[in-house]
Amino acid sequence: MRPRADLAIAPVYLLTMLAFTALIVPVATTWVRSDVDPIVGIVILTGQILVFYLIATQSERPPRIVPLVVATLLNAFLMGVVAMSVQLSLLEDGRQVRATVAVVYDGHSGPPDYDLAVDGDPIPGRLSAWPGDGTGAPGDEVLVVQDRKGLADPRLPDVLAEDLEDDVRILILPIVGILAALCLAAVWPSRRRRTDGSTAGGYRAGSR
Repeated sequence: MRPRADLAIAPVYLLTMLAFTALIVPVATTWVRSDVDPIVGIVILTGQILVFYLIATQSERPPRIVPLVVATLLNAFLMGVVAMSVQLSLLEDGRQVRATVAVVYDGHSGPPDYDLAVDGDPIPGRLSAWPGDGTGAPGDEVLVVQDRKGLADPRLPDVLAEDLEDDVRILILPIVGILAALCLAAVWPSRRRRTDGSTAGGYRAGSR
């Protein structure tokens, strides 16, 4: 019979990943500036790894490292998917407005970001793309989709249409299923008993 105590740890690993992934939801909104999002994401992922280490050290039998490493990398991808999904869900029912560029932020290695305003009132978040891959300047007008709640960065209508067509939200459940399988693989007992009373992994019978 396979030890139930080992298998019971699998949901703990999965719930830990889902809990830290849930922390990405507020990060994906305008509560955190878009240029700071990667730093906050790394901090969250580091916290998850530390909790994994704590769980592993408190377990009677150490987990397999490879499935946990793969699960951690896949969960980092899931965090990105969740962040994009939050933005899409907010902008899906947004409204188109003609905004004016208020401030241009140098993108250094990438395109610049823009603070926008409508009739003098600032729009929450930043626009990260300009029509036709061009560059805007203060005072230029641009048509964008604005989240009615002000929780998502404004986006160009054609960019939003493409993102909705390639909807990443459908990936969430399959990824969670794969993560569950990896967590189970990390703790699944595979040591068979030998006739001398020890196990194939070198453990004595009855020792846990």
